[in-house]
Amino acid sequence: MIELDSPTLIIAQAIVQWLLAILLMAERGMDKGTKYWVIALFIHGIANLLLFSRPYLPPVVAVIFYNFCVTTAFSFSYLAFARLVGKQAPLWLVLFPIFVMILTMSIYIDDIAMRVIFASIITSTQLILMAFILTRGNWSGSEKLKGWLMYSTGLFGVGFIVRALFCYVKPELFIHLVAKSSFQSGLVIAGMIYIIFSTVVILLVRLDRLNKELSTLASQDSLTGLFNRRAFMHNATSIIASENFPVSVLMLDLDNFKKINDVHGHNVGDTVLKLCADALQDGLKQYGIIGRFGGEEFAAILPRADSEQALVVSEKLRLAIETINVNPDIRLSISIGVATSSSVSSIEPLLIRADKALYEAKSKGRNQVIHADLLALN
Repeated sequence: MIELDSPTLIIAQAIVQWLLAILLMAERGMDKGTKYWVIALFIHGIANLLLFSRPYLPPVVAVIFYNFCVTTAFSFSYLAFARLVGKQAPLWLVLFPIFVMILTMSIYIDDIAMRVIFASIITSTQLILMAFILTRGNWSGSEKLKGWLMYSTGLFGVGFIVRALFCYVKPELFIHLVAKSSFQSGLVIAGMIYIIFSTVVILLVRLDRLNKELSTLASQDSLTGLFNRRAFMHNATSIIASENFPVSVLMLDLDNFKKINDVHGHNVGDTVLKLCADALQDGLKQYGIIGRFGGEEFAAILPRADSEQALVVSEKLRLAIETINVNPDIRLSISIGVATSSSVSSIEPLLIRADKALYEAKSKGRNQVIHADLLALN
């Protein structure tokens, strides 16, 4: 049976850290924050291996190199936490603790109490900085997870401050306690729990970001960045189900787009589509949503917009397309069909009516707006 003394736990912690690092490395498309955390885990593992081997190592390796590894690992942890919230960590905050640690450990290599005090202060400062950086920038995961990670890191930092104060006030008692395996075992277990918890949080945040990226890719047109047909229909259905009446639907089609592709090439055609999509989205962002149905065809829905309002917005969109300047040989225009309803159970009837109005706008010479109600009157 394995005895859970401090040397055994130290080796176990090193193995756990390396296994967690390997687990994270297996993830595809690992971002920089995860890479920094993986490096931190590997270095922490090396530090624990040095701590286990301390009785057999010369003081320079056992003291200076061990503490160098610990501080370097926490510096990489700080880099990882900064990336979690989309921030760049100042280089001096990463390197300065390492420099101070090497300097103080070299000066007090024969004074265990002073080594503990300085090492604890440096490590606590790093941990508190790690907790503080989580309050900055954009956190993409669960706020509860962020809170747990921030407070656990901060409490871990406070624990090192208490450690430094205890060693400063009662150095003999502290050294006596450290010599006891049970006391060291408790510290190692606490560190192991913190490392595992932090790794799980980083993994969950990464998975949450990947899910959001996949969701965006599934709902976004790859060329223009607008909603694709499926996403537009889903959102439009929700708008109608919420009874945002009256509601208007626009069908929009760029005029003579095939000619642009044939004469100027598909690269220019793609540029035209992007510019037009941006102009349409800018013109609609305070009124409704827009999606690309395919090719040069777009659809928009305007909740709480009656016929008059829909025609005003459509005319603004038409003029916005006319003002786009790609090159002197290309003159852009758009035809728009509009349909409005004060009570409808689905979007399909409105799309059909708007599409008929669009066809009428095309047949009458393009570059104009036609409302489906006018077709009914005619």
